[in-house]
Amino acid sequence: MAENILLGALRRYEFYSYSSNLIAELYKTVSQDLYGDIHWNWTYEPSNEYSIPRSWTHPSRSDANLGTLTAQNIKDPSMFFTISMNVSRFYTPNYSRDCTRSYMLRTGLRNNGSIVKPDLYTNVGAVTEIPLNTCINEAYSNLSNAPNVYWKWTLFTNFNYIYLFGEAQNYIGDAAYPVRLYLGRMKPFEEEDPLVANDFVGIFGHYPVGMNIAGVELKHNTGRGYVRTSRNGTSNALYHFSTSSQVPSPGLGGRYFISPFYVWHGTEGVRGEFFGIRTAVLRNSSMYPDGSILDLGDERYYVFHVNVQQHPATHQGFFATNGAYYNGQPYFFDSALLLGGGQRVLLFEIEKEV
Repeated sequence: MAENILLGALRRYEFYSYSSNLIAELYKTVSQDLYGDIHWNWTYEPSNEYSIPRSWTHPSRSDANLGTLTAQNIKDPSMFFTISMNVSRFYTPNYSRDCTRSYMLRTGLRNNGSIVKPDLYTNVGAVTEIPLNTCINEAYSNLSNAPNVYWKWTLFTNFNYIYLFGEAQNYIGDAAYPVRLYLGRMKPFEEEDPLVANDFVGIFGHYPVGMNIAGVELKHNTGRGYVRTSRNGTSNALYHFSTSSQVPSPGLGGRYFISPFYVWHGTEGVRGEFFGIRTAVLRNSSMYPDGSILDLGDERYYVFHVNVQQHPATHQGFFATNGAYYNGQPYFFDSALLLGGGQRVLLFEIEKEV
């Protein structure tokens, strides 16, 4: 496990885990002595009900608890997230065995007091689950179990967000795809009604949650997540997100083409962007290696290199814990195709010192 303290308020942590022990290893990382997270209070629940894998065909058949985390923002305690690990599983009487399909995260956006629960899952349903691996659309075959992928994780935190990036070390190809998860505040483009302004907080991952319409490209191949409250006051509102950053930088005149992660709603339009995280493609990555600083005068960014992987050719969906197969393909950037080549990077804004 490695940990780096960065400039300003930004923190970067690195650790390894399997899918099955991600929650425990993440908690060890953020709670370590001297180097623990200074922006969020984390708790670990080893026996939470919502992280017990249960068969969707025989609910009485269960497996070992996979762990639940909560994170409460220290600066703004109203920002509170819950993350539970689970795995879809079923019992096959013909083979007298339990089989699994996909490891997944159940998440929540609210502090529910003494009852720790991933409230997006409990209030909206299994369509909110975020898979760590895709799988074949075959419900009762005993031939394919969920791969317990071994991951290299990089975690970034500051006082506005938590960003988790997982890079598979095995099973790379159809099933294992980079995990990307943003939990935090969004930055609005317009002044917001005070009744909803503080609730522009959301969870956005690498898988298009919330819909299951295989034949409509917009429904299953675009970035999507949930916001605590929409502009019209709807709780657990479904929002899309997208970038526009395929062209390499710098261009003529030394221009850098840096894209926000735009957060938009089907009826509201674009409401804002991820807070303090943007993306670009660097023509010559040796000029800005991973961990370097991109200084553009008025703006300074910490550079994080990310791998780009094409959509899986066959495993285009996952089985949720309710036994439903949700169509979709992993999505976080506008495209895996980089025009002119180069290196995809995430840019973490370094706050100016006052």
